[in-house]
Amino acid sequence: MKKLSELNGLKVYSDRARYIGTVEDAVIDDKEGAIVGLVFEKKGSKALSIPYASIIAIGEIILIQSKKAEAVAPT
Repeated sequence: MKKLSELNGLKVYSDRARYIGTVEDAVIDDKEGAIVGLVFEKKGSKALSIPYASIIAIGEIILIQSKKAEAVAPT
């Protein structure tokens, strides 16, 4: 198990070997206390994130299922 702080800076790749970005932040459900996504790019007042459920593996990189990134408003 990795700590949340250890995820920052990890490179994200799709299961099709496409580079997605680098983890910059996390999206946390404050009611449940659970991670719901990882932010890999911020554009102005929006952040592009990957749903946590899309993650296949976390190691030296993060591997995700090929899906379109979601835009979320920053908190």
